[in-house]
Formats: sequence, C-alpha cells, structure tokens
Amino acid sequence: MKITDEVFKNALSHFPSGVTVITYSHLGKQSGLTVSSFSSLSLNPPLILFCLQKNIASHDPIRSEGKFVVNILAQGQDSLSNQFASGKTDKHALIEELRCKKGELGLPILPGTLSYIECEVDQFVDGGDHSIVIGRVISAGADDSQRPLLYYRRNYYSI
Repeated sequence: MKITDEVFKNALSHFPSGVTVITYSHLGKQSGLTVSSFSSLSLNPPLILFCLQKNIASHDPIRSEGKFVVNILAQGQDSLSNQFASGKTDKHALIEELRCKKGELGLPILPGTLSYIECEVDQFVDGGDHSIVIGRVISAGADDSQRPLLYYRRNYYSI
C-alpha cells in the first residue's frame, strides 16, 4: 500500500505506548504537552528521549530553557492527557489548578502520576518535522502502587 500520512499514522497507532506529559517553564510561565513518543536511551549515562514537533509552541521554549520533566501518566489520567494535548487549554492555569509540587529543577511534577523523570537537555537532534530531544536524567521517582495509562489505536487503555 502506498505510504500516505493516514496510512502511516494508522500503522503507527497499532504500537501501544505509555502516555507522558512533558512539563517545563518558560519566562516564568509553567506549561506542558502530551507526548507518547518517549523512550529510555541509555543507562550510563542516564538518558531519555522524546520527539517534539518543530512547529508547536513548546518546541523553542524547551530548547531555550534547557530542562523539563517527563510525567508518566497513570491509569485514570486520560482526562489530564487530553487537557495537555488540547490547544484550547491554558496549560499554565491548569498546572496552577493542579497544585503541582516542584522538583529539583524547580519545574512542576504532576500529582498522581506513575513516575516522573527530571531532565536537562543534552541534545536536540533533527528528525524531519520533529526534533529528537535527548534529556540527561537529574532525578526521578515512582509510585509502584499505580498502573500505567496506555495509548493504542487512538484510545486509552490500562493493564
């Protein structure tokens, strides 16, 4: 079958993934965005990566500020994922409303998540219409009592 955007997206939707919200701060305003293209990269040194669309508002602030938090969402946090994915949501107001705790880097960590990973930007690598953001892990934490939120074929699931 010829590759079109729709065929490609449909094929990719068959790969289940966890759901993350990347939080950051820029010019004193906290913000975030939903990302499913997240992966571990290296144990030594501890590195992670995620893919960030170049033409969205979060791209340049994350690049210039040089730090972010990966919040791995737990079962039941699909509404939170949708809010951070929406262009209509004021992310700064949402983070304020959630009363997030601050991590070692002074960035918001979302409440009730499965885990969080605080990072400093190590590299931005060109990846077509996306940048591959490589983060050097500074600190992390997890709640072992939770189950993950999964994304598969454009819907949310859990184990």
